[in-house]
Amino acid sequence: MTRIRDQLYRPEYAIELIEIATGDLESAVVLSQSQLGRRENICFLSQQVIEKSLKAVLCSAGKNIPHTHDLLIIADRLLHVHKVPEEYDIALLNDFAAIRRYERGFVDLDAEDIAMVLKSADHILNWAISIVKP
Repeated sequence: MTRIRDQLYRPEYAIELIEIATGDLESAVVLSQSQLGRRENICFLSQQVIEKSLKAVLCSAGKNIPHTHDLLIIADRLLHVHKVPEEYDIALLNDFAAIRRYERGFVDLDAEDIAMVLKSADHILNWAISIVKP
């Protein structure tokens, strides 16, 4: 079993992560409104929003951040810090963190899928903002 490396960052880095996540969400929304580009990239960017949001909460709490893109592993680290919103199955986006960036055409994403992905990213980002920037 591979051990996941982690690192402690200064708490102020949480604000930077939130700002980057906000930009990623803005990019995902713009892409969702275009007929150009790969639909999978909306999911990739939304996964990144959630990943950075979760890591920002860990960072602001002075906890080590795991060097992984697996949202469930990151959320698990938050169990004793803050309760992660459970309305969305964030694990569904794990494939888009790495695998789907290098594949295309294997996932049929309709408007409802895109709307749900963006909604979950937005919700989790706002939850993180409420903790990091009260």
